[in-house]
Amino acid sequence: MHQPRSNVDANRVAGWIPRKVAYLGFDASHTSVRKRMEQIGEFTDLVGLTFRRSRYNSEFVPNWDNIDLGHLDNRNYLKRLPMLVRAIGIIVANRKKLAGTELVIARNLDLLSIALAARKLGVFDAPVVYDVFDVRDVLLGETTTAKIMRAAENRAMKQIALLVVSSPGFIEDYFTPYLDWDGPTLFLENKVDLDMLPDDPAVRAAWRSPDRAKQGLTGDRLTIGWVGALRCAQSAAMLIEIARALPWIDVQISGRSSYCSPEEFAKQFEGIDNIHYTGEYWFPTGLYDVYQDIDLNWDYDLSKPNRSGGWLVPNRLHEGGYFGVPHLAETGSQTGHYVDRLGIGWTRPADVAAIVDLLTGIRDEYAPVKRRALELMDSQFHYQGDIARLFDMAHAGWS
Repeated sequence: MHQPRSNVDANRVAGWIPRKVAYLGFDASHTSVRKRMEQIGEFTDLVGLTFRRSRYNSEFVPNWDNIDLGHLDNRNYLKRLPMLVRAIGIIVANRKKLAGTELVIARNLDLLSIALAARKLGVFDAPVVYDVFDVRDVLLGETTTAKIMRAAENRAMKQIALLVVSSPGFIEDYFTPYLDWDGPTLFLENKVDLDMLPDDPAVRAAWRSPDRAKQGLTGDRLTIGWVGALRCAQSAAMLIEIARALPWIDVQISGRSSYCSPEEFAKQFEGIDNIHYTGEYWFPTGLYDVYQDIDLNWDYDLSKPNRSGGWLVPNRLHEGGYFGVPHLAETGSQTGHYVDRLGIGWTRPADVAAIVDLLTGIRDEYAPVKRRALELMDSQFHYQGDIARLFDMAHAGWS
């Protein structure tokens, strides 16, 4: 068995560990891609093959051995195809760096196709894992484009060793009903990874201390926090209505909008005194300050109505959970199921009147839910070497 790097607890390592892993990511600066890279690199040698996108944390420089596949435009599928073909050429040109790869992990369908093409060209001979954090709208519905892309995905998945999903909703609502998938599958939550923190004893101690969490409501006000990738225009509109209806509520918004420019995003909150847009924060350390004053985490994702927005489990669920913050989530969504199952918040339809009605009386029921959130914050939401399960299952699926 491969010897893990010295910063990994030996008790967390069991089973097959590949000597080298190649991970294909659509955006080197995206938080979930960075988490995967860090998690893999704790156990084994890692080569990242990543695109860059102009979204957030754009100043980030990969701290892993990285092959840059170029810049990828957001949502521009016509321009994307030549970039993907070019990426295959880059990978072939870097075949020496990829020599000895024993496992390949590809994030999303585009990169899965690239990984399988590179394997067919002899760049590596290794199992390929399909790592899914979202299902894009272009794959859904009954249009000709959707059917063609699902057929391509179906063919590609016949060649993988393992499907990894960050939410059970992707299996229940997409891979089973749309693709009739019944192959090896792993549910791997995108939890807070404390190993990504700087090697500063004070920072790490603060993140592990019970004092990282606000212990309860203080004063006459309550703060709702909307944190992370801000891709939901409807959430912004709803929070504006809520803030105007309930002036004793504060709304703290932290992150960067992905559906409009930062200037346009901030402008819509001008003149609303109880909405505070703090802008982008540095990941992961900035989360500590962001969550210090939040009483209720806004977990709605309505950017894909009647689509996959309700299927995913967002980072903010685990990040808010780790800081002991109760949640407010959409009824019937996977996030809502999670919140209800653990008893760590409230679920309501995506309806301002229903949410305002809840918030009007929430002080009477807040304390026991907050206690439950504090009880679970150390056990439920942080990563503990979970990636090792992926290694074992991929090896079994390839054998």
